[in-house]
Amino acid sequence: MENSDNVVEKVLYLGKFHNIHDLIETRELNEEELKRNLKKFYISSCKKIVGERIKKYQMQLRVKPKTVEVVESIAKWGSCSSSKNLTFNYRLAMAPIEVIDYVIIHELCHLIHMNHDRSFWRRVGSIMPDYKEKEEFLARYGHLMTV
Repeated sequence: MENSDNVVEKVLYLGKFHNIHDLIETRELNEEELKRNLKKFYISSCKKIVGERIKKYQMQLRVKPKTVEVVESIAKWGSCSSSKNLTFNYRLAMAPIEVIDYVIIHELCHLIHMNHDRSFWRRVGSIMPDYKEKEEFLARYGHLMTV
């Protein structure tokens, strides 16, 4: 965020740091308004990215979720309900695209296997063999992906 010295803080978007004013309008906004607008930007970006990328993977996996939502979550990057509703954390928009893809694949695989048994991980690995690196990225850097 901008501070009183007009120093522009960088924010994460798709795994890279950007000047906040390159992503959202910042003029004459206080810190609270900046945060609110940045969050709106991340939510709409995440909806667009997930909406585009999920199509490819649901075709590969031959599954179709009932609904796909982007939400605010402190604890989870994504979830799949027993009624086949998928939710994704808006903070994923801060992660590199291949990490977003991993979370999409992970949740789509839950439409086939509702647990984390060996066959679930085999299915995830069949689409993304290096999924453990993506999990590691979220474990290592997830705490930095905040508004």
